[in-house]
Amino acid sequence: MLLQKIRDHAQGWFAYIIIGLLTIPFAVWGINYYFEGGGPLDAAVVGDSKISLQEYQRTYQQQRQRLQGMLGDNLDPTLLEGPRLKQDVLRQLIDERVLNQLTRNQRLRVSDQQLRDALLALPVFQQNGGFNKELYERLLRNQGYTIATFEEGLRLSLATEQLRDGVVASALTTPVELEKIIALLKQQRKIQYLMMTLPQYAAKAVVEESAIQDYFEKHQDRFVHPEQVQVQFLELKLPDIAEQITVSEDELKTVYNAQMDRYGRPEERAASHILIKLSPDATQEEVNQAEAQAQQIANEIHSGSKSFDQALEEVKANTSGKLEGGDLGVISKGLLDSPAFENALYALEKAGDVSQPVRMPSGFHVIRLDQIAPAQIKPFEEVHESIAKELRQQQAENRFYEITQTLANLSYEHPDSLEPAAKALDVPIQDSDWFDRQGGEGIAKQPKVIDSAFSEDVLKRGINSEPLELEPGHVVVLRVKEHKEATPRTLEESREEIVKILREQQAREALAKDIEILKKRAAQGEHLQTLAREFSGEFQDIGLVSRDASSVDNTVLATAFRLPQPEIGQVALGSVALANGDWAVLEVLQVTPGQPDTVPEDERKALAQQLAHRTGSEQFDGLLNSVRAKTKVVTYNDRL
Repeated sequence: MLLQKIRDHAQGWFAYIIIGLLTIPFAVWGINYYFEGGGPLDAAVVGDSKISLQEYQRTYQQQRQRLQGMLGDNLDPTLLEGPRLKQDVLRQLIDERVLNQLTRNQRLRVSDQQLRDALLALPVFQQNGGFNKELYERLLRNQGYTIATFEEGLRLSLATEQLRDGVVASALTTPVELEKIIALLKQQRKIQYLMMTLPQYAAKAVVEESAIQDYFEKHQDRFVHPEQVQVQFLELKLPDIAEQITVSEDELKTVYNAQMDRYGRPEERAASHILIKLSPDATQEEVNQAEAQAQQIANEIHSGSKSFDQALEEVKANTSGKLEGGDLGVISKGLLDSPAFENALYALEKAGDVSQPVRMPSGFHVIRLDQIAPAQIKPFEEVHESIAKELRQQQAENRFYEITQTLANLSYEHPDSLEPAAKALDVPIQDSDWFDRQGGEGIAKQPKVIDSAFSEDVLKRGINSEPLELEPGHVVVLRVKEHKEATPRTLEESREEIVKILREQQAREALAKDIEILKKRAAQGEHLQTLAREFSGEFQDIGLVSRDASSVDNTVLATAFRLPQPEIGQVALGSVALANGDWAVLEVLQVTPGQPDTVPEDERKALAQQLAHRTGSEQFDGLLNSVRAKTKVVTYNDRL
């Protein structure tokens, strides 16, 4: 059971890699839907489509992994456990279902050529600078996916992207809108401000002994030594295992001979085609008509009354939308899931030969063989190192999961010690430093380690943890070595912190009072420079600046550009607190709109595109919201 959990995580990692490399919105949320059936419970029902609880949980774990990979140590652990992430994941899954249904209703389809191009472009299936069919099949097979279901999921995701692009790309920006946005974005403001710093007030604060004692007595729960643990742990890392594996020359040659087609280029054929399209729900009569039309085209070409290129030009000129054709590029054996197209292409004997009509899901194809590129095989010496590296990695992965199973079993069978597992696996028992619920150094930085160390089973019952996968190929099992309960701190231990707190409180209160006085006097016409001298502040006259001026504090700059435009002869007055506790009183003396004729043409085009894209995105969101509102959606939040 424990090993299965680890294998499940590996599957989630694989899906995350594929999905992260797909540049198709929403594919990150739902492509697994096309690979797996629903579980016994549903997380939601969207129209006539169900979102299984299994699918939701897998997608939720993928999103957790994505956030952990992006943010690392900066990730707030509460974000992963809070309800917001769960609701966001469910909403994305619902949106995807809504869009899928809309895509089908609009009869949007992706051609075989488009699907092929997208598939070949996925980096996860690239090896030695090109698409590797064996890698493609192996990765899918290892995860229990079929080529047909994967390609159908990718096809639907591409169709959904077509829908989004159709809405977003059709948005326009008028010249008037562009001039307004330039006037706003390129606006300049003449600014001056007075900065009052918190440390200057803290330095003048006086803290009485009675105030220190009073604060300590009222807030004793704040002044404690936190609960801490020190853990022992066993650690398994895939790279360490890979370093210990050696492979013989005989093994390498066996792999080379068995998979020789991988280490070179198999025979490839370039082709062009003419397609008579069929919709997925075409009637038998429509199928017969399409087949007859394709056969007529093929007969004309075979009889010599018309060349393939002439037929292709007629197809391209056809405006019915039922015909398409063109260059398909290079096609190797096994690239397409359906063998009919490939069999017809590879049955042609020489360049220029044309096939009979071939039935595919998209319709009937008439294929011309354009070129044959013979197979080429690299010599063993040239691929020796790459085979060795791959073989070591494969053996290391197998070994890793074997010893992880052993680790899981032994740590469960001997719950009060790590010694049996350490001896059986020949790995050292390591000790962590002391850490509390906020974490520490080394593995104590990992949220999974912290949660496990302070869990009921590990901390209170004193048993070994289950194997914790910190990242793919990195597993630990831990147990608590020592535990310190939270203990109260004395007044003397807390004195320095209390003095700092009280000084800052006094400083903030005094600074807030002075800011109100400064604003009042500035509003009455007193110059900020004069006030700066009186209150020991720092005056800055920065003149005309734009929104992206790097010489001004971002908070001050943002506040200045939010102030209203001042009347003639007047100033716009404002104030803002900075993150470090300092305050600024600022004045906007002048506002100068951006001038469209000063913006270079390439920048104008970029702004117009950005504005149109934003408008299109808002329109697409509106479309999605409208369709979602018309779709019956039932959610089961209590199951999440």
